[in-house]
Amino acid sequence: MIRAILAHDAYWGIGKAGTLPWPHNPDDLKWFKECTDSGVVVMGRKTWESLPRKPLPGRKNVVISNTMKQQTDVEVVRTDIYKSRLATINYTDNVWIIGGAKLLEDSLDIIDELWLNNVGGVYDCDTFLPKQKITKLFHWNTVETLSFGTITRWVKK
Repeated sequence: MIRAILAHDAYWGIGKAGTLPWPHNPDDLKWFKECTDSGVVVMGRKTWESLPRKPLPGRKNVVISNTMKQQTDVEVVRTDIYKSRLATINYTDNVWIIGGAKLLEDSLDIIDELWLNNVGGVYDCDTFLPKQKITKLFHWNTVETLSFGTITRWVKK
């Protein structure tokens, strides 16, 4: 199963100038780590570059990029073959697409579930989730309100 996991604001904004636009949210980051631990995290090059700690520990890191060079601590996969590469991953592993917006939008056809955390509030974002496409292809399955946000799990229609 391929899932995506991201946080967003009230208007589905996810980033500003390559960073998270809302204040540091350790509980959200802890939830993210617990969900993705021991799995495979798949991200675009810009998301990789924005990580304060590389690679994300306890997970296999895969970066989708045509320009990034192979490294020992991360698997780099070209954009034209990443979907076929993801199909070869052992699905006993949890596979998580963690960003950015372009990778998520390009992957909606292979994503089975979206786990989205609405952190609340409106922030000065320049990058947004494709809400219209998501609501066309997926329907929300569960909603859980926690101290750090509202988690909505979306499944493919």
